[in-house]
Amino acid sequence: MTKRALAIAALLLVATAWGMSFTLVKNVLAQIAPERFIMLRFLLAGSVLLALAAMRRELRRAVLFPGVTLGALVFAGYWAQTRALLFISPSRSAFLTGLYVVMVPFADWLLHRVRISRLAWIGSVLATIGMMLLVGAVDASVHWADLVTIFCAACFALHVVLSAKYTATTPATALAAVQVFFVGIAAIIPAQFAARAPVTTPIVAVIAFTALVTTALAFVFMMWGQAHVSATEAAVILAFEPVAASITSIVWDHEAITIPFLCGAALILAAMVMSQIPSRPQPR
Repeated sequence: MTKRALAIAALLLVATAWGMSFTLVKNVLAQIAPERFIMLRFLLAGSVLLALAAMRRELRRAVLFPGVTLGALVFAGYWAQTRALLFISPSRSAFLTGLYVVMVPFADWLLHRVRISRLAWIGSVLATIGMMLLVGAVDASVHWADLVTIFCAACFALHVVLSAKYTATTPATALAAVQVFFVGIAAIIPAQFAARAPVTTPIVAVIAFTALVTTALAFVFMMWGQAHVSATEAAVILAFEPVAASITSIVWDHEAITIPFLCGAALILAAMVMSQIPSRPQPR
């Protein structure tokens, strides 16, 4: 199997794991504040990744700037997503977060002045219609948590574009370690102002699973995978995340899915794929 095929498989596994974790995280947030959950999860994951990067002698000063930059985007996006998840369903959160795929061409234009294709513009229109159906499927109005989740999507779009740039020259494990550990450090201060509750065995289990599997392992896979595919290819593959989130929420939490929700989700998925199709054949 070629490196490119392995990279695609790795990114698909990441998308599936992240999608499945939406329901798991929402359930545990009923027992622990989002800020404390983020702090514990990312400090544990970051510590494991830093130890691994040190063993591989990948920790260099050059990793610090890209790692902190990416970590700041992850913290802002994940805090917004987790805080909003307290008030909206896992499926709704996942599809709104998935809008970052549609935003990637615009983020690429903003940072690198890459031309936005006609299909990307069409995709943005489809995504807007889909978003309107999606947020109206539950209460026929936009909740503030929807807007916070859309902000999360913007942070993740910038993260995808910058990751494609930094992974070309920076070791994947070290880059993942610095950004993940930075997220945990950034969460320490807000965690001190969050409500404190007893850390039970189920909470510890979820923190350990999300730290080791959906954070440490997933970030290594994602950083390595993005080094072997383009930013747009990575965005399309990661678009499977909201699909996995919805399937998990329906099966596990018996979430009710309405016709408007399905139509909105379908339009957003179509927009995700369409926004990443180049207008004309591009050289490898």
